[in-house]
Order: sequence, then C-alpha cells, then structure tokens
Amino acid sequence: MEDKTFALDIGTRKIVGLVMEKSADGYVVIGSEMREHQTRAMMDGQIHDVEAVAKTILDIKLSLEKKTNLKLESAAAAAAGRSLRTTGGTARKKRPENSEITRQEVTALELEAVQNAQTQLVDGERRSGDNSQYFCVGYSVVAYELEQQVLGNLVGQIGAEIAVEVVATFLPRVVVDSLFSALKHADLSVHSLTLEPIAAIAVAISPNMRMLNLALVDIGAGTADIALVRNGNVYAYAMVPLGGDELTEKLASHYLLDFLSAEQLKRQMLSHEVLESVDILGNQLQLPIAEVTKVLEPTTQEIARAIAESILSLNQKAPDAVICVGGGSLTVNLMGTLASSLGLPANRVGTRTHEAFDYITVDPDYLTGPQGVTPLGIAYHSLTTSVTPFVRVQVNDREIPMWNMGQLTVASALLSSGISLANIYGKPGLGKTLELNGVIKVFKGELGTPPVIKVNREEASLDTPIKEGDHISYVRGTDGTDAHIFIKDLIPLTEGRAWVNGEEVSLVPTLTINGEKWDIDREIPDRAQIKALQANQLNNVLLQAGVPAQMLEETIYHYRLNGEDKICRWLPIEVTVNGRPAQLQDLIDWGDRVGYQLKSAEPRIRDIPGSQELLKLMVTVNGQPVELNSRQVRLLTNGRQVDLDDLLTDGLELQLDRSHNQAIFSDIFRVIEVKPSATGRLLMYVDGESAGFTTPISDGSKIELSWES
Repeated sequence: MEDKTFALDIGTRKIVGLVMEKSADGYVVIGSEMREHQTRAMMDGQIHDVEAVAKTILDIKLSLEKKTNLKLESAAAAAAGRSLRTTGGTARKKRPENSEITRQEVTALELEAVQNAQTQLVDGERRSGDNSQYFCVGYSVVAYELEQQVLGNLVGQIGAEIAVEVVATFLPRVVVDSLFSALKHADLSVHSLTLEPIAAIAVAISPNMRMLNLALVDIGAGTADIALVRNGNVYAYAMVPLGGDELTEKLASHYLLDFLSAEQLKRQMLSHEVLESVDILGNQLQLPIAEVTKVLEPTTQEIARAIAESILSLNQKAPDAVICVGGGSLTVNLMGTLASSLGLPANRVGTRTHEAFDYITVDPDYLTGPQGVTPLGIAYHSLTTSVTPFVRVQVNDREIPMWNMGQLTVASALLSSGISLANIYGKPGLGKTLELNGVIKVFKGELGTPPVIKVNREEASLDTPIKEGDHISYVRGTDGTDAHIFIKDLIPLTEGRAWVNGEEVSLVPTLTINGEKWDIDREIPDRAQIKALQANQLNNVLLQAGVPAQMLEETIYHYRLNGEDKICRWLPIEVTVNGRPAQLQDLIDWGDRVGYQLKSAEPRIRDIPGSQELLKLMVTVNGQPVELNSRQVRLLTNGRQVDLDDLLTDGLELQLDRSHNQAIFSDIFRVIEVKPSATGRLLMYVDGESAGFTTPISDGSKIELSWES
C-alpha cells in the first residue's frame, strides 16, 4: 500500500477512518467511515476506555476493508495536544564535502535534533520534580544550515557541514501508550504518528502561505490544539484543554439534559432556528436559538479567551490571521469572539474546509466541513511526508515503540522508555574524614556498581546496537555502601597488665570522640576528632595508673633570647620502662615495669634547652682559651633582672648580660692541670694584676700562671 494509507482521527466525540489513495491528479478518499462514541470513552483527547475505543476502531477497520477490498494492517494516527510539551533541539555534523546531501541524510539529522530536544525535556522535567515519561509525537523544522548559511532545503546541496534546528512536540507516554494500545486491540500497528495540528497544517496552510505569521487552531470536543507559522516554518505548538464538550456540558446542566441529548441540541444550532429536546424528566423542550446562544455565550467567551491568551503568549503579538479547523470551530459566535480577544478584524479569523485544497477528492459530508480537515491532513501527511517507521523493542518486558533513526542503541531505547540516563551508575558510598590523634585520615565508601544491561540475554552496554523485536533487560547500578568506622578499625582492642611504680595495673584501650567517651560498638561519625590510645601505649598506661592527663601533655613555650626566637618543649613527667628512659608514644610489652617521676607542671628558666650555656664564660690562661662555669648569671626581661629559678612564660623576652657572669680564680683549677714546682711559689695574675684564689674573674679575663724561681 505504498500509494495508499489508512488514517484514523481518534477524537473525543467521534472517530473518523479513511483510506486515501495517491493518483495522477492528486489524492482521492476511496473509503471513509465515521463513528461516534456511545459512552464518554474519551475526555479531553485522552483515551479513558481502551476497550471501547478499540472496538469502535475495529468496526471502522472492518467496514473499510469490505468497502475498499483492502487488508488494513497499520494506520496513520494523530494525537491531541493534551499535556503538550514543546522543546527546541539542534543537530550539527561534518560530512564529505564533495557529495550531494541525500534525503536520508537530512532525515537522520532531523531525528538527531529531535533526540537532542527529548534529552533537554527529560532533564528539565526531572529538575523540576516531574517524573512523567514523554514521547515525541511530531516535529517541525525551524531552519536548515549549510556551512552556517540558512537554507530552505538541504537535499541535493553540497557542503562539508550541515545543521538543523527543530521544534519537537512531546506528550506524556500515558497518552501515547493508550493510543497504541487501542490500535493494538484492533489488530493494527502504527504506520506513523503525528500531532493533530501538524496534520491539519499539512493541508490547511500550504507552504506558500507560511511566510505569513499565521495561527492554526484545531478545536475539537476536548481540546483546542494550536500551531504557529512564520517565515516559512511552524515554530511553536500549544494546547488549551477546552473544546466543544464544555459547551455540551453547559447545555446539559442548564436544561437538565443527559450528555448525548445536550450534544444533539448543540448540533441543531447549525441548521435550526428552534431547537428541540427532551430533558431527563421527560419534558419536551422547544428553545429559540437566540436563547441557547445566550446561555452558551460565557462558555464561548471563556474558550475564545483561553485560545487568544495562548496565541499571544507564544507569538508575543496578534498573528496576521487565525485559521480554525475542527468541529468546535462551528460554534456560534466563536470566530467573532476570538477575533475580538486577539484585537483582529473579524475577517482575519475564519474556518478552513476541504474546498481550499482541491487536490483532494472528498465525498462524505462529514469530511467536507472544518471537522474533516484533521482526518484528511493525517492521511495526506502520511502519504507526503517521509515516514520514519517505528521499531518496537521490549525494555524490562514493556513494549517501547521508537522512531527508526538508523543507528538505534540501548541508550536510545532507555531514553524512549522514559528512563533517565543521568544516574544509571550507582553512586559511590559516602566516605568519612576523621582526625585521629591530630592526623587526618580518610576512609572511602564503596564504589557504586555499573548498570546491568542485557540484550536478548546477552551482556550489553549503552552503545550496543538494537533492532526490531529485541528484548532489553536493564537494572540500574547499585549505590556503594557508606563507610562505617568503629574503634576496632582504628586501634587494636587488646587488653593486658603491667607494673607501674611497683603496682600492677590492668590496661584497656582509651578513646574519646569530640571530647566524649565512646562505646566500642558505637559507629564513629564523620569529621570526628578522635583521641585513641592503645592499651599498651605508654601514655595510656600512665593514665590508667592514675597520672593526671595534664601531666602527660607536652606544652611548647616560645621565648626570645638576646633577640633570637627559641622554643622549649616541656613534659612534666619523666618515664622509664625496665629502667630505661622512654617516650609516651612507645608501646610496652605486657608485664613491663614502668617508672615515672613528676616534675613541676611548668618549666623554670633553667629548664630551657642549653640553659647551661647561660653560665659559660671564656677566659685565657697563659694565652690559651679556657671555658668555665659561672657562679652567677645576669638575665633581664624588660629591664628587670630575673633568676634561673623563675617560671618560663610563653613569649618571654630574655637578655643575657655575660659581662656579669663571674667565677673566682680557683675555678680554673677544675678545668686545667697545674703541675707543682718544688723550687718556688705559684704566681697568679688577672688582667695584669696580682690575684689570689678568691679573686673574681669574668668573661674575657686574661689569666697568667707561673712559678717563682
């Protein structure tokens, strides 16, 4: 059936099916059927009762098969714009620069742009908290580019770089899936799928009209679908969830009618001056059309205002003209009210019928008015547009129809199924950063696992190509577990005994977290400050022997001596293990003998490193240098003399006056040896003066020794 197509317009109030054939003179409808829903199986363009709709479709299909003597296996369909989403997409690629651009190449580029739009839509909806799954039901090209120059058509051109910008329309999968399900129940596959306003534009607004800024409004029973045209392209779509059913429901409530009776009353307005009906209590009604028109006026204005607001929001101004199709466009006074709402002259808003496109031959009355434009457009669009066939695959046992983009992969199938590709790999578990005895330690969480993907039970990846009928199994990667840290992960939990200053002590580990004692079975939180001591760590041994904690903490004192920065590290305790000096961080063996002696809590000046150097003085004896220990030292701080036994305070400024360092003459005999002489007495001089054993000497003194002859 390459030159024929079976088209279905599945509307809120009725379903129209037709078979159109392409002939030498144009297009001919060789068979058509129209059925109205006997129940409200559809509302606002959405199928609510799949079985009821499928039964009606099957009835139309069987009737047309008899009428045309054709076997109808697939159908071209269109969806109403309920919950419509419109998103722009682009695609650009390099190509061999000396070859002509083919139609297939352009189609592949367009579909790549559609997928780009779909990715943007999915990402945007998820960021806003909407987890609905969307399906592309149609797109229009906004512009083609050849080497960054805008062109009307790329086919047949030659160039190295091509690009396309599209506006793609998407509906929630629930809308599309119900449509697919209804066709499947009627033993039909989907030949092509588009959006109702796209189909209507195909016949209602010819390409040579699209340089104008036009709005097409397809007003059905449940929705009013809108498409905007300018500069040769369709550039925006919208949907207003209002239509002819709002008018029917208004009549039903006002005149106490059931829905079908109210629908019949509304239709009489097209051909009668006095309308007749029977209310639910059996009362006969004869109503002047002027009265009924007045009853419907508020609802008519509401529909017109909603359509006008949507057009103005998208177009930012009133269009040049508005073309209306669909049965709802026949509503009395609607065209005039819409023109007024847009600020347009009345002759700039009107309806379109098949008479405007005489290349299509139509017989039935229900296809000759504006209500016939959309079903004719669906068929015409299917025959004149390069149809991208659907590929059907199973994703986790659910059938997913996909546009055949030439190189379908697992990734495109997951995207079409509504699965976000943003977080398919398991997240790594949270780690912990701890400060252990002043040292930063990082404990990583477990890595997340990759997704498990299989195609027809074979291991696969996101890039694995797929084809019609493939079964894809997908399981999202699992998140890695968080790091869980306990005391046992930081220090050994062994216990034992040792002797401390002659007493036996039982030893266990000691641990505090953020200054709080911690149970060994309690998990340690992130960013905790931990002080952990093993049971046999020497400072822990002393703690458990009763030594105050402050006596085990080293303090650093800063001071200056004669203008030079110095430090003094002070530990108020001296410790030995088995008689040998030891450090507090040392580990002992069980049974070791520990001894300790407490010093002062704070250091004295004499405790500073090299304090003995303060007492040194240099003299010469018979011309040879000799170092002596001074019997006194003169230290000043801020001009005040201090003693070696004074406390060393942090930041203390010290000045040493070595000129006051003194000893006595006899001190030199402690460091030098004088050989006695049997012939005379020892002569002693200090700086040329005769001296005795108690004569004071100071730094730099010159001493002479000799024996009297």
